[in-house]
Amino acid sequence: PNPTMPSPTTLMKANSQKKNSNSKMKRKVAIALESSPCSVDALSWLIDNFLKDDDEVTLIHVLDLRPIVLPDKDRHKMEGFGYASLEDLTKNLDKLYEKKAREMIKEFQKICLRSGLDTEGVILQGKVKCALCDFALRENIDVVAVGSRGLGATSRILIGSVSDYCVHNMPCPVIVVKCTENKGKCGTKTEEKKK
Repeated sequence: PNPTMPSPTTLMKANSQKKNSNSKMKRKVAIALESSPCSVDALSWLIDNFLKDDDEVTLIHVLDLRPIVLPDKDRHKMEGFGYASLEDLTKNLDKLYEKKAREMIKEFQKICLRSGLDTEGVILQGKVKCALCDFALRENIDVVAVGSRGLGATSRILIGSVSDYCVHNMPCPVIVVKCTENKGKCGTKTEEKKK
């Protein structure tokens, strides 16, 4: 574990509504989301094709907060920006990211509510890949859904794909929803010839 990176922790946990307490066994579904069109696509696809009204759905966003590090010779450059130290700047940015994450989760919960789905919103902190797998294991999740941005082979090798990592390391089945904004790139779109 990286000593500068906090272990995955839950920063927010809020239900959009009270859940019914049925004796019937519910399917626990976790959906990893970020602020991108691919997440909107993934959630829409899951609502239309996979989720059931009685599923226990958790919407998850992971904040991968890392401290800002500058060489000692450049630390003085921060003084003109109203921050006494890089630590102050980092704390303020962390608060801003957490606020934005809460707002994002609430918007995704509204989408679910309009479709009749009750959800819980959770914000985790840590490395995205590890935090998702740890959460699924800790909460006994039955299925995890993630979106795929369609990274090219080079990007997958250099930065890694969250969806690929989850498929290989998650303690439960994983649904990977392909982002529709990438359709038609790299010659994958079939066009009909006009006669």
